[in-house]
Amino acid sequence: MKIGLLFLLFMIGASACHPIENDASAKGNIGNLDSLKGTWTLKYVFLGDVIDQPCSSSKMSHDITLNITNQLVDNTTDTFVINGKSAVNSIFGGLKILSFDENTQIGKAAITQLGSTKMAGPEDLMNCELRYFTLLNATKDFKIFKDTDGKTYLHLGDFKTDNQPSRNGGRYLIYIKN
Repeated sequence: MKIGLLFLLFMIGASACHPIENDASAKGNIGNLDSLKGTWTLKYVFLGDVIDQPCSSSKMSHDITLNITNQLVDNTTDTFVINGKSAVNSIFGGLKILSFDENTQIGKAAITQLGSTKMAGPEDLMNCELRYFTLLNATKDFKIFKDTDGKTYLHLGDFKTDNQPSRNGGRYLIYIKN
């Protein structure tokens, strides 16, 4: 009896340490994310009711990029390693996929452990980088779609969720796939 009770307590404790919800296949709502993986170039920033250039007041020598790899962070089943180049520094971290609808190509996500190299640059590029990091860290939503020319786009940020008329359409980054 005591052995059975100890075994039961051990199993309850073990299952509490490894919840099933961490298994992407158990969620059933992650879907096929092949279209999300790859290298993306930031083209625009959508800020509520206006589309802006990534660094509107700056002349950059390179594009701002985001690479979503096939590699998973540590032992996760739903957080992909990301890296890329910002206005000045290189970035790295994880993109945790919370849900994804293959039909609409819309999902919920979060940026995890975002970090960067620590180089300094001109003030305008550092301000651009700060805005980029702020918007990237605020990621809650993503959408993948193709335009009529067959180019693939990724919207990554915080989409407007209410149906109330307003000038606030959300805040997100607009990438094009390389």
